[in-house]
Amino acid sequence: MTQNNARRTTFSFAPPVDNPTAWQLRLDHFADRINEGFPGAFTKLKGHLGPRSIDALTFEVSLSEGVWLRGLATTPYPEMGSVLVMDASAGEAARFAVWLRDSYAPAPDLVQFTTEIAMDLGEETPWEVPPHGTAEDLAQVFQQHIDTFDR
Repeated sequence: MTQNNARRTTFSFAPPVDNPTAWQLRLDHFADRINEGFPGAFTKLKGHLGPRSIDALTFEVSLSEGVWLRGLATTPYPEMGSVLVMDASAGEAARFAVWLRDSYAPAPDLVQFTTEIAMDLGEETPWEVPPHGTAEDLAQVFQQHIDTFDR
């Protein structure tokens, strides 16, 4: 898979559906962790977002020289939320997911994902981010997800 030619989409990461507060997501803490994990990252807490009050954090992280990933974390309820990375290839999203899995929610089976491509088709069942493996391993799983739903 060549990252430059890869299909780009929005990836959504969340705790398991049956344990939505597993991450105990607090946006200020999440921002601190992003800044620790991605030197030079940009984070900005936003007030209420959308028609229903939802706290949000926008962020941009550098994955490598000249490669930036934009994201949005939201918490509609205390300590419950999700994280989006936008316009990402499978490889880029995988690099972020490894950090999320290993540094923010470091327990097996605590990170699930889906893509905008799957959601546009009405697919509501998230896939699990593998609890082990490199970014390259995860990129293969993410690419398989894209290939499954990109019709």
